[in-house]
Amino acid sequence: MKIIRIKPLYIPEDRREVTEIYYPVWLYDFRYTVKRKLFGDIKGRLVVLVDGINGRAYLADVYPELEEIQSKGKILNPQISEEESEALAKEKAEAFLFRKFAYLKFSYFLSSRAFTYKLFWAKKRGHSYHLMDSITGDEIEIQKIKE
Repeated sequence: MKIIRIKPLYIPEDRREVTEIYYPVWLYDFRYTVKRKLFGDIKGRLVVLVDGINGRAYLADVYPELEEIQSKGKILNPQISEEESEALAKEKAEAFLFRKFAYLKFSYFLSSRAFTYKLFWAKKRGHSYHLMDSITGDEIEIQKIKE
């Protein structure tokens, strides 16, 4: 199955013993303008990532590079709708703008959006499973196996 994913920045050294897991996310690219009487207007970009399973919105540092690939792993289905994710992204963008530019007048608009997947690699180590994040390289222990 062809999917669009965020291009990995970290790849495990030994990919033979790992399983690919594709986690659903929405990416929103907002542009904003803050009106100022002195020194001119401030124009900027704001990227919001919405987790497709738990429905949380996060600010991203940059808009990630996306790529279309043929999936070889497990694809998780989103648990929230696109409308819910867009509402969460707008809430996050407004909260950021209100906090940063509290006493100034600003406007913003949605420049682009994309539904994509974030790649994790799962690997069994001893009596537990570990997930490796393809963006940060972080490893997380996710489950103990009961004997």
